[in-house]
Amino acid sequence: MPSVAVRLDADMKARLEKLGKARDRSPHYLMKEAIEAYVSREEWRAKEDAIIEERWRHYQLTGEAIPHEEVVAHFEAMIAENKKKREASARRA
Repeated sequence: MPSVAVRLDADMKARLEKLGKARDRSPHYLMKEAIEAYVSREEWRAKEDAIIEERWRHYQLTGEAIPHEEVVAHFEAMIAENKKKREASARRA
C-alpha cells in the first residue's frame, strides 16, 4: 500500500495522539478514517450535484415540476410514518 505524508502543526498532532490514546487507536488510523469519511462524503456530494444539475436542465427544457402541495404532503406522510415507528419502538422498550 502506498504511503502519503501529511504535514500537521504541533497542536493537531498532539490532538490526534490524545484522541488516539482515548480511543485506543493510532494517529495513523484516525487520519485514515477521517480521509475515508471525507472522500466518501465529497463523492456523494458530487453525485448529488450532478443529479441536481440534470434535474435543473430537465426543468429548463420542459417546465415540468412537482407541485408544492405534493411535496409538502409527501414529507408530512414521511414524518408521520417516522413518528409512528419511534412511538412503537418506545413502547417496546
